[in-house]
Amino acid sequence: KVREQRERLGRGLGDLGFAVFPSGANFLLARPPGEKAREIYEQLLQRKILVRYFDLRRLSDCLRISVGTEEEMDVLLKALRDILGPGAA
Repeated sequence: KVREQRERLGRGLGDLGFAVFPSGANFLLARPPGEKAREIYEQLLQRKILVRYFDLRRLSDCLRISVGTEEEMDVLLKALRDILGPGAA
């Protein structure tokens, strides 16, 4: 289930313009379009969707997103489409 949802999440993020790093773990590291990682993190947090943002030089443009259930991934991807606005898949 984790592998299936990780692959699905990776495709969904890619469709939204994220650069997704390869992963064999229960999370994905992804770089959002437009260097908006901190902004997206804060907007997700306001919606009570928790992802990790690292304020570190080499990771400050990325989000670490844990793989959840199909329903949780649906909520996340919908929120990201809303945040990224028109033009997001």
